[in-house]
Amino acid sequence: MKKISFPARGDFKKTLKKRVDEYFSEKKLSKNANWRMYLKTAIILVWLVASYLLLVFFSTSLIMAIITAFALAQGFVLVGFNIMHDGNHGSYSRNKTVNKIMGFTMDIIGGNSMLWKQKHNILHHTYTNIHELDDDLYTGGLLRLSPNQEWRPWHRFQHWYAFPVYSLLTISWMGYADFKKFFTGKIGDYKLAKPSVSEATLFFLTKIFYVGYMFILPLFFHPLHYVLITLIGVHLVLGLTLSVVFQLAHTIDGNEFPEPDPKSGNIENEWAIHEVETTANFAPKNKLATWYLGGLNFQIEHHLFAKICHIHYPALSKIVQKTCEEFSVMYVSYPSVISAVVAHLRFLKDLGKKKQVAESGVSA
Repeated sequence: MKKISFPARGDFKKTLKKRVDEYFSEKKLSKNANWRMYLKTAIILVWLVASYLLLVFFSTSLIMAIITAFALAQGFVLVGFNIMHDGNHGSYSRNKTVNKIMGFTMDIIGGNSMLWKQKHNILHHTYTNIHELDDDLYTGGLLRLSPNQEWRPWHRFQHWYAFPVYSLLTISWMGYADFKKFFTGKIGDYKLAKPSVSEATLFFLTKIFYVGYMFILPLFFHPLHYVLITLIGVHLVLGLTLSVVFQLAHTIDGNEFPEPDPKSGNIENEWAIHEVETTANFAPKNKLATWYLGGLNFQIEHHLFAKICHIHYPALSKIVQKTCEEFSVMYVSYPSVISAVVAHLRFLKDLGKKKQVAESGVSA
């Protein structure tokens, strides 16, 4: 893995941190979850369990199966955006055990928090939108998500086929990607921390548990082809939802894709400015979207303050935006989900054009 470094922290980060700290001090608020977050967690977990029970034990018609399967997929999405995400960032609670429990919900729904924390917390949050380091940009060449990635002829059509590719995200995780990372001990060129015996044991036990309740148990009540179709359908909805939210935050018109100096490995901007300019917000005034997405429509605030619970992001966004204006830092925010989707499709179409290769200095 190539060595990358950011300039020393400047006045932007210092000023921003001071203002955010003052906000919590003046309001006498904890940076972690409060009663609203606890209630939200309870609602989501009840939703998840209820939709699973209805799907497996009470679905007697095609319509009911479709509705309950979609509801289950949304339950997984809500857990991912709201509970496991804050838990694995250590922002849900001051208590490390509580954070670990909340983060472990990812393992319960088929993922792996041990691998995710290294892929997401370290690689993505440190090296956002940097080619070959931010693994979230990597699709095995199916899509071109950075102007610094190699262009291929099929990328001309990527704005047409991107969303179907996105829907395969969690199927890839469950069936291949997690096991590849675990056994190779690498994400790209990045060497993963060696798992402890307990972590390795949990990796396999939780994978078996997931297969047990999502595949084997339903076979006692439904034909094999029904179970397979439903399982695939749940993951297509889940994968599409998770992927699109990421893309609207990092691969959209207005995002930067900085490359380090080839000799020194230095990035031009300090880390905090880098995070703002490689990230975008969307639908900031949509309270339903904010609730559903776990505040990830305020992605800029999340990247700057990942240790702060997402329920505080709307308030912090006013502080961040004002500070960005003062320091002439580009702050990208789209007014709605639809406008962000359109901007992402436009971004894909532009990167799919061969002329982009010459502009980015990458040869096809």
